[in-house]
Order: sequence, then structure tokens, then C-alpha cells
Amino acid sequence: MIDVAIRFDDPSAISDHALERAILHAMDRHAVCATFAVVPHAGQQALSAGSVPHLIEARRAGRLEIAQHGFCHESSRPDASLPSEFSGLDGAAQTEKITAGRTALEQVFGVAISGFVPPFNTFDQVTASILSEQGFLYLSAGSEHGLVESGHLAQLPRTCQITELRRALSEARRRPNGDLAVIAVMHHYDLQESGLAGAALTLQDLSELLQWLRQQPDVRLNTLSQLAARHDARTWHKAVQRNRWVQRRHWRIRSVFPRYGLMPHALFKYVRLTGIST
Repeated sequence: MIDVAIRFDDPSAISDHALERAILHAMDRHAVCATFAVVPHAGQQALSAGSVPHLIEARRAGRLEIAQHGFCHESSRPDASLPSEFSGLDGAAQTEKITAGRTALEQVFGVAISGFVPPFNTFDQVTASILSEQGFLYLSAGSEHGLVESGHLAQLPRTCQITELRRALSEARRRPNGDLAVIAVMHHYDLQESGLAGAALTLQDLSELLQWLRQQPDVRLNTLSQLAARHDARTWHKAVQRNRWVQRRHWRIRSVFPRYGLMPHALFKYVRLTGIST
């Protein structure tokens, strides 16, 4: 079975709510639930119940899960080559941001927030330790930007973009002896209706992709919290370790293993097979 989770980043008080409603309509039409990583405080405007009624309604209807997307989605080190809202800040500063953001989301949505998505997909061990201490279930970032060292926090990094999801499933099917987890990330700018140049998908494309996903008998759709519960934190830790190990090998070795999925089991189960229909 291939586990798939879709993560939609950046909804906020000032994001494109019309586009978000259209995405939610497509999700509802095809019975797909995703995790929305919501920014608690964007552009000097704090999230409120009045600013995101569409997200509140969708959560109550069970069409989405809310995760915390940092605090304000602004880099704490704007001059650095790799932006981050959290990396490099001391524990007190990180704790303040994480706690304030979580409280704001819980007040708006009326539900406990158990997932954390750091802006820019970057974090450090201080971030991970605070999240673990505060009882978060999972951290979803980018595996290339760090490894959670310990604790009960499941690490569920992005494995592909939404535009790569079909390719990820085709690749996964060449490993029939090992279950894979695919975490596809989507942003407003992936859709042409955002008005941003270079968008690869239309809303119709997205709707067709979601319909296709629901028709795949070997795909199990998850929210990120559901995916985190499939294995314990140690298993996810090892899965991220395997992916990081593969990414650092020679390209010939990399080509043998999945590029777009997490490997919860031993590496030998994921060696590419030839002659398998995709």
C-alpha cells in the first residue's frame, strides 16, 4: 500500500481565499482530505474566525486538518542564504513564537493543533526539542534541512511537489515489496488561477488529479496526523535517515532507490525492479 498525504502551505488571514475555496470544492467533490498548514499571523494581520470562515467550515466538515505554519512566515535572518523563521534563534524566542502561534490557531479553529510545518521548510534541533516537549505529534519540513534527533516527534518531510505526484506513484509501484509514504506539497502559486507566472496546474488539472488519486486501489490517502500514526517516531526517524543517506550517494546508487517517497522499512525492500508495469 502506498500512503499519500497532501500538504497545502500558506493559508492565512491575507491569502487568496477565493482560490482556497475552489481547492476545497475540488477536495470535497472527490472526497479528498488534506493538511492545511496555516500561518497564524501574516502581514501584520492576526488570524481570526472572521478572516477564514471557509477553513473553519471545512475543518468542521472533516475535509481538512489544520497544522501550524510557524508564526508569521518571516525569516529571522533575512541576510542568510537559507531563510528560516526559527533556525538560529534561542530556545526562549522559539518557544514564544511556537506557543503564540499554536494558541492563536486553537482559538480560531477550536481544536488542538498537533502538527507543525516550519516556514521555508527549515528548523534546528532547538525547534524539534520544543515541539517534542510541547506534545506536537509531527514536524513536516524538508529532510534536506535537518534530522530530528530524538523524542516522540514524528518527522514527515516533503517528498515531492503536487506536480510530481503521479511520477511519485509510478516510481513507488516499482517497489511492490515495500510500503512507501509520499508527502506532496502544494502552494497557491502552483495554480494558474493564482495569477502568478509559471504555475504548472489549473484548478481543472487539480480536480482531475484528485479524482485519479481516489481511483487508485493501491493508494491510501492520509492527513499528516494519520500518516504519523502509521508508525512510531523512531520508525519515521529511520525513514528520514534512509532518505538522507540515499540523497548523498553517487547517482547510480540513488537511481536504485525511490526519489519521491519515505522508506519506513529496510532499504533492501525498495530496490528498483525492472519489468514492472507503471
